[in-house]
Amino acid sequence: METKNELVAGGYRFATVADAEAARMEEKKIASVEQHLDYRKPQNVLQVYNKAIDNRVFLTPVGLSYLRQMRARLIKCGVPEDKIRPVPLYATFSNKTENNRSVRLGIAAGRPQPVEFRGRFIVSVCVNVLLVLAIAAMIVLSLGSDVPNIVNYRTAVVNEYSEWEQELHQREQRVREAEKALNLTP
Repeated sequence: METKNELVAGGYRFATVADAEAARMEEKKIASVEQHLDYRKPQNVLQVYNKAIDNRVFLTPVGLSYLRQMRARLIKCGVPEDKIRPVPLYATFSNKTENNRSVRLGIAAGRPQPVEFRGRFIVSVCVNVLLVLAIAAMIVLSLGSDVPNIVNYRTAVVNEYSEWEQELHQREQRVREAEKALNLTP
């Protein structure tokens, strides 16, 4: 069972422990960036800011609020606001899209939507049953077939040689009878 402290990170209370852990990781990233970033060089700060947006380094409110602070500092340092990209939000906050279609509250294009697994599971089970039936049918057909295959090749080869031997004996018998009839035997 999760405690309230496990859900809190960066002054936010998250719905899941995993989200709170992600926020804690972002706090560590923020500390690392702050340790190495020189705000006296706005171009470097702008590069770090843009790289963090491009690589989606910050996804939780903790990281996004840090990006907002970086943006404010860049504006304060004299970087034109039109050169600073806005902080992207990866979550939706209403149940309507731009086309007024209803959608579920949740993660937007930044992360994949949860998939309904029940339908996929049923299809998977049906396909597996069909494959097992196909394999069983192939085994039954191969066992009942006269054509040599990996299952019955030894029996087929032995039977074939037995037939040849029997046919050879029958021919020899006919030749002896023909020789006897013609009195050619020595």
